[in-house]
Amino acid sequence: MTTYFLQKLAGKAFLAGLLTFSIHSISNAQVFTGGNFGVNYDNNGVYVDLAPEIGYRYKVVEVGIAPFVSYKQIDKAHHYSFGSRVFSRVTLYKDIFAHAEFQVTNIEIPGTVSSDIFFDNRKWIIAMPIGVGYRYKISKNITAQGSVLYDVLLDDDSPQKNPIIRGGIVYDF
Repeated sequence: MTTYFLQKLAGKAFLAGLLTFSIHSISNAQVFTGGNFGVNYDNNGVYVDLAPEIGYRYKVVEVGIAPFVSYKQIDKAHHYSFGSRVFSRVTLYKDIFAHAEFQVTNIEIPGTVSSDIFFDNRKWIIAMPIGVGYRYKISKNITAQGSVLYDVLLDDDSPQKNPIIRGGIVYDF
């Protein structure tokens, strides 16, 4: 009976401590939203990426998600991709941050008929861009940021190429 009572008490104390920590963490944390716009050029054409994002900041660490849609033009052919990113940023010094993410993308695979390029099937690819960035405070709640990333898992079929350059606006709630 005593063991059962102690287990219940310990469980309630743990939950109370967790709740206190969570409330304290939320009061010192900040939810943010915004988006990124990326452009990438290579010999095969242009790649454009648009990604709204939402995240959570606590002290120097940010984590968030960003669904995205992208467009690539190769010669006269066009194709669209979509996917999602889970990202983390850590402030290194003042407004300089390290960025790492895990990304899954559904892409169209090019095929050819004669000399024409067409896109006939789709494939999921995984990416892991890492890099550094800089943020510039525009107002109390609005920040502009830019980053240069390198995809360490770059798939041969990936529509983006290294380096990946992104810029965006972030709004802090």
